[in-house]
Amino acid sequence: MKKSFSLLIISLLIQQSVTAQDNDNADFKRFGFRAGVNFSHINFAKGVPPPVTPINTNWATGITFGFLMQVHITGDMFFQPEYLYSQTGGEVKDNNTVYKLNYFSLPVLLKYQVHEKFSLLAGPQFDLLIHAKKKVNGNSTDITHDTEERSLTATAGIEYQLLSSLSLCARYMHGLNHIGIGQRSDIQEFKFEILQVTACIKF
Repeated sequence: MKKSFSLLIISLLIQQSVTAQDNDNADFKRFGFRAGVNFSHINFAKGVPPPVTPINTNWATGITFGFLMQVHITGDMFFQPEYLYSQTGGEVKDNNTVYKLNYFSLPVLLKYQVHEKFSLLAGPQFDLLIHAKKKVNGNSTDITHDTEERSLTATAGIEYQLLSSLSLCARYMHGLNHIGIGQRSDIQEFKFEILQVTACIKF
């Protein structure tokens, strides 16, 4: 219930902003489909407090896909909210533990076209946890209810226009809030680091 309410509020705020822009820029709105790969890292060293014994983690791969809306603001500036399904995670090498976290992600971005082919993007990304699991030596455990359900990341990236309707995008996302896994006194915190490479078709 809490997730649904949070998602509704965020979606309404985004829709209100887009509608306001549409009234003045009806001819400059485009929709698109985005799909690609996440390379994610859960950094326990940035938890509070940091672990006494360093936790070494590997980067993990996952998919991401969803829809976007691009609205012209002024000049070379655009407003671009997106609605994505995103897989993230990481692997703790010392104890062979793999974390997999699936999110509904809402990037709210400003896009600036610096060249006919290149654009820069930046803004926050809001994430709501859908499902989380931990796999230890091949045995999986559902940890959805033991994992902080909200994540906030700062996003920056570059987009290259291949064709009028096809583009490639590379982004880096850095976690702003601490995400806890566990119960009460047995909670470990981390921050996300994510590299994302996607292709986008606009129409």
